[in-house]
Amino acid sequence: MYEKILVPVDGSEHSKRALNEAIKVAKMTGGTITLLHVQPKRAPLIPPAKPQDKEASQSAAQSILADGKRIVEAEGVSVQTLLLEGNVVDQIVKTAKEGQFGLVVVGARGLSKLEEIMMGSVSHGVAENAPCPVIVTR
Repeated sequence: MYEKILVPVDGSEHSKRALNEAIKVAKMTGGTITLLHVQPKRAPLIPPAKPQDKEASQSAAQSILADGKRIVEAEGVSVQTLLLEGNVVDQIVKTAKEGQFGLVVVGARGLSKLEEIMMGSVSHGVAENAPCPVIVTR
């Protein structure tokens, strides 16, 4: 039923709750989980990041994925990780389509209200555009 489950992660509490729900579903269905972290591209009006800022951002992203992977593996569920750059909603939807995922589990909110105001709700965008069922956790 849900053999392949995509879980976008950003390190927020809502993201962690989404991961826990995905683990429950994977255990019930024998599914596998792919953790996806998307690094947003900088807007054209924002000055380019310094190399050390970009390295810190990459390091933080890798840490988020590694933490999630440890949690999933501890529950005995097969897991992969994926790090992409671009528009968050677009990359999640594209990955869900191209990877033929059966389910996306996403947190209701990300790291900040400001990001939601500026970029729009990721969970809403994914729910509206994903090619498969989406579970939004709170």
